[in-house]
Formats: sequence, structure tokens, C-alpha cells
Amino acid sequence: MFDLLLNDAVIEHFAGRPFDGIDDEETSIRALRNGLDGSRHFAVPDIDGRTWTDDQGNTRVAARWTNWIQQHALVTAEDWTHWITADIERIEAQPWPTDAEKAQTLAKQQRLIERLAGTAYIHCTPSTAINDMLFGKMIGLQMFSYLWADDRELILRWMRAIEGSQRRYIEQTAHAETAGLAMIYSDVAFKQHPMFSKRTFNAFGFFDDVASICDACHRKGLQVIFHSDGDITTIVDDLVAAGIDGLNPLEKAAGVDVYALHKAHPQLILVGGVDVTHLLREGTPEEVGKETRRMINELGSEGRLLIGSSTEVSELVPLRNYLAFQDEVMRG
Repeated sequence: MFDLLLNDAVIEHFAGRPFDGIDDEETSIRALRNGLDGSRHFAVPDIDGRTWTDDQGNTRVAARWTNWIQQHALVTAEDWTHWITADIERIEAQPWPTDAEKAQTLAKQQRLIERLAGTAYIHCTPSTAINDMLFGKMIGLQMFSYLWADDRELILRWMRAIEGSQRRYIEQTAHAETAGLAMIYSDVAFKQHPMFSKRTFNAFGFFDDVASICDACHRKGLQVIFHSDGDITTIVDDLVAAGIDGLNPLEKAAGVDVYALHKAHPQLILVGGVDVTHLLREGTPEEVGKETRRMINELGSEGRLLIGSSTEVSELVPLRNYLAFQDEVMRG
């Protein structure tokens, strides 16, 4: 079982204690340790309505398990052009991680692994350049599209700089001693189709970026799972050619047919797959158990299935349904 737990009832059930606002991190860690075989993230609940200013100058507001931008600091294309130019300079000035920095990161990972007591954790989560632009640096698809049309050279320089930064990140965080997997963050799809055409992906150098990330992680002894919400079915062949070893989260509600995907690419590690948009939220425990059993029988026999929700276990998932899912998995 591999998942992200962002659900009070589920976390508190597996932790065996409620959130108390004092040691909530330990509560989340206990839930991962007792309820999952693997994860790539743990979180603690925030204070509803808390606001702050981030490093970019945006005003942000929190809900219990998420946050969003309430007011953007960068609004016009001119604002973004100045900021991007400075960001390129900042990124390109970053030094290669030292042996001491890598050792410090490894020690931090080892401490977390000890706390998880057997639950695997993906520490190395590099991002593709386009993902970092859209969601890390929060330019958004609309402004990105304007600048891609009006100042392509600047955007390509920014992409190449970010790619270099991600290679430095991999060098520091990819340690086979603590995890055998890395996960590429790259949300590049809507429901039913990718955000961009293959021609545009190629113009970005997107598949070359993925290939470079895979190569860097493989050299460190890690297999690479590609993460994107939405339906990326039409670019899976290109991602496989770039060197990925698996896919996540396999979003059924967006159009991903996990069974067809397995037939086409039986070598891939499949991570996720159980529909959280409808089945886990709205189905009966019996329906959850039935689909979980089908997935295990048809996809899990070759040991390349890390079964879990098709995105994350949010507050909308009833505890009874998540327990029905876990119970069926535990049957083997």
C-alpha cells in the first residue's frame, strides 16, 4: 500500500491517537508507520484561515490540509520577465552540493526511515522544468503561455536553468541506502488529454528533461516513477523511451485505464490506481473491496503494483471505505 494521507479520521485511526496541536507530526508519522507500506509525503494539519507572505511576495491562505494564493505579487508580463531574469541568475549561481551537504541529507533521511520503522519513503522527488514553472514558481498556465509566445528565448533559458538546479537536487537527495525509488513531479495533463501537444513538449525539451532526470537517478541506483495527475496515456510511450520505470497516480476519473496501460507496458511499476474521485469517496465498502481485489489479481501478480488511491486520501474519503480498501489488500 502506497499513499498520501490527508484525512483526519484515517490518520487518527492508524496513529491510535488524535491530533492535539502539540505533536501532530508524530501523529502523522505513526499513521504512515501503521497504515502504509510506502509514501512520498506526510503533512500536519494547518490552521484554517492562516495567512502569510511567501518568498515570492504572494499572500497565501491556509485550510486544514491545503493552501492557495489569495493575492499574487507578480501580475503583469513585465513583472514576470523581471522576476524570471533574476531567478535565472539565482539558480545559475547555486553551487554543486558538497560531500558534507550530501552526508547531512542522508543522515536526515535515515532519521525519518528510523521513525517510520519499515514503511518505505521516497525522498528524492525532482521536478521537470515545466512543472516547477507552473506549480513550484507559480507562474500559472495563462502567463506561461503569454511569455512562451512573446519571449520564448527567456522561457527556454529559464527551463535550462531549472533543469540544472534539479540535477543538483538529485545529487544531494538520491541515496539508494534510504530509498530505491525516486519520483518525478510533473503535472502536465488535464482530464482526457495532456496540457500540451507533443510538438510543444518537444519544443520545451520536455522528454529530454525526463530522460536526464532518469539517467541521473539510475546512476544513483534508484528506479524512477513519473507522477502526473490527469490523462497522460498518449505520451506514455515517449516517457518509457525517456527511461521511466513506473507511473503514478493513474487517475481513472481523468481517463487513465490502468488495465490497458498494464497490457501495453507490463514492465512498468504502477503506483496508485484505486479511483479516489468517485469509488473511495462515494462507493460502498463492498464496491471498494471488489475493485481492489480485481486490481490485485490482474495487476499485482508480477510484483510491480504499489496499490493506493489515484491521487491522495483527502478528507472526502470515509474511514469505512479506506478500511475496506486496506482490509482487501491485507488479504494478499
